[in-house]
Amino acid sequence: MVWRNAASSRSILRFLIVAAFIVCSDTLIARWLPHASEDDRQLGYAILFDFMILIPLAYWFLVARKPQAKKSRVLLLPAAGAALAWFILPAAMRGTVWRTAWYVELLIIAVEAAVVFYEMRVIYLIVRSFLAARRTQPDTPEALRFAVERTAGQGKLASVWLHDMLMVYYLFFSWGSRSARAVSAAERSFAYHRNNHHAILLAIVTKILVFEAVAVHWMAAMWSPIAAWILTAASGWLIAWLWADYRASVLQPVRIEGDRIKLRYGLRIQADVPLDRIEAVEAVASETKIDPAVRRAAAEPIFGQANVCLVLRKPLRVSGMLFLPREVSYLYLTLDAPKEFEQAVRTVLEGENAV
Repeated sequence: MVWRNAASSRSILRFLIVAAFIVCSDTLIARWLPHASEDDRQLGYAILFDFMILIPLAYWFLVARKPQAKKSRVLLLPAAGAALAWFILPAAMRGTVWRTAWYVELLIIAVEAAVVFYEMRVIYLIVRSFLAARRTQPDTPEALRFAVERTAGQGKLASVWLHDMLMVYYLFFSWGSRSARAVSAAERSFAYHRNNHHAILLAIVTKILVFEAVAVHWMAAMWSPIAAWILTAASGWLIAWLWADYRASVLQPVRIEGDRIKLRYGLRIQADVPLDRIEAVEAVASETKIDPAVRRAAAEPIFGQANVCLVLRKPLRVSGMLFLPREVSYLYLTLDAPKEFEQAVRTVLEGENAV
């Protein structure tokens, strides 16, 4: 992993050196070296070729062709190159940018249309998989999870899609529901939203955010109306996320099911933890300060002080904020009944060790 990150950094550094050389050379030629006419179209076309074609090609060969590199970023570079060329070229040549960039933008629009078509097809397949899963899975969030993972996989984009779908479900369609599924005698569930006064704190935070959003919108509007609406939309999204997370916390307690812990901790932590991956379960005192090195390898509840920790034998893939995947070795939780949870996990672990 370290070698891979180092190789990626070297590739990006090489690209930045090449791009900087092209930008500096073209700027010098366009601004300071004498030329025959200020409306030299050939010079304008040459600079646009460098910025809209040569630099994206350099990014492709030096960075995007590497394994696990984000190839979609190449599509953004021609438009960025055209914008940069507009600033570098003299005023008399700037019309060349619009006449030339138009054809490239048509190509980009065609690519974006293909991407939209692909996304619509994926959405159709997700809906079809969800309807099929609902026949055997009464828990709507789990049926959605199954449909997305089966159709789109478990990558970052699929994880964000799943997060947004569950956020919409919990925010608008979950208010008549009760805690998911009846728990059998062999299963245990542990709530985590009661003792920390989640609902009261959420109401207070919502009130503060509403007043803050109004004040920020009013002040930002004096500078830029667009920026004001962007900030207001961000505040609205945050309020919606907080309430969706609260509903998920109420409806999805932490469960011990069979040979695993089904961890659905609001919209903050999502994981299926096999019991044989657990090294220990430890109580966390209220005054405990987590070591920074441990924190980098841990998933935390964000709200409230953790009171129990699962120590894993080896790193486990966990979905955190926005359900973006990462590997952790420690799972910190804030539970209403931490001692009962510790005892239940230890009992299961001791039973497995005895077998």
